[in-house]
Amino acid sequence: MKVLLLGATGNLGSRLIPALLAHNHSVSIFVRSESKLRALVDSAALSKCTIVNGDATDSHAIEETILNNRCDALVNSAGLAAAFPWEAPKMQGIVQAVATAAVEASKKLGYPIRSWFLGGLTVLDLPGKPGTKVSHYFPAFSEHGQTVECISSKPREHLQWSLLAPSLMTPASKEITLLQAPRGNPLAATNETPADWRPNFLSGVPVLGVYAEIVMNMLRYNTTLEDCADFLAADLTKGESEHLGHKVGIIVSNEKKSQ
Repeated sequence: MKVLLLGATGNLGSRLIPALLAHNHSVSIFVRSESKLRALVDSAALSKCTIVNGDATDSHAIEETILNNRCDALVNSAGLAAAFPWEAPKMQGIVQAVATAAVEASKKLGYPIRSWFLGGLTVLDLPGKPGTKVSHYFPAFSEHGQTVECISSKPREHLQWSLLAPSLMTPASKEITLLQAPRGNPLAATNETPADWRPNFLSGVPVLGVYAEIVMNMLRYNTTLEDCADFLAADLTKGESEHLGHKVGIIVSNEKKSQ
């Protein structure tokens, strides 16, 4: 696909560049600081990309980039959500600008824009409690709920969205270089709820049990940035993804890891 990447100087975004290229996508990068990008990412990888300078809150400029490069997909990893519910939202200007740009570009291009947005585990529904988000009990990064509201309000015929909802992502390597082939990933994914959620011996305890269950499960959801990048790049190769219109929980699968 022809993919527009936003947030390319971030931890995940920078690793998406080699991952997307390894999966044979054409990559256009919309970035505020090209000098920062070039300091982070291997020049061999960047030489295969189109780089456009701009601000991620500039919806018109994003739309023009989609149109000029005839993109049919985008990944938005730009912005950092407010950590606590009492903080003012930090990334909704970006989310709204990107989603609006995709919709308007889609209308002119005549095809939908397949889009991945970045959220967090607390935006997922708590297993066994449909409609109740993990953030109801553990309100960190609850701003991601606003992201879901924004993208889900857009016409599906124009914005074919999914939202990745990881827990802690850490780097497998500090080096960000061109890959000769996809690295693969051991991630298992489920829609709407955390993957492979496990009740524990404290789950049945009134009131405190659900908090203990959440805390003990969240420790299991750490992933690497490289695995998440490969997961997204691989999904964009699918003609019809099972994750369209969903929040997506991920976890390292021991079964896949051993293959």
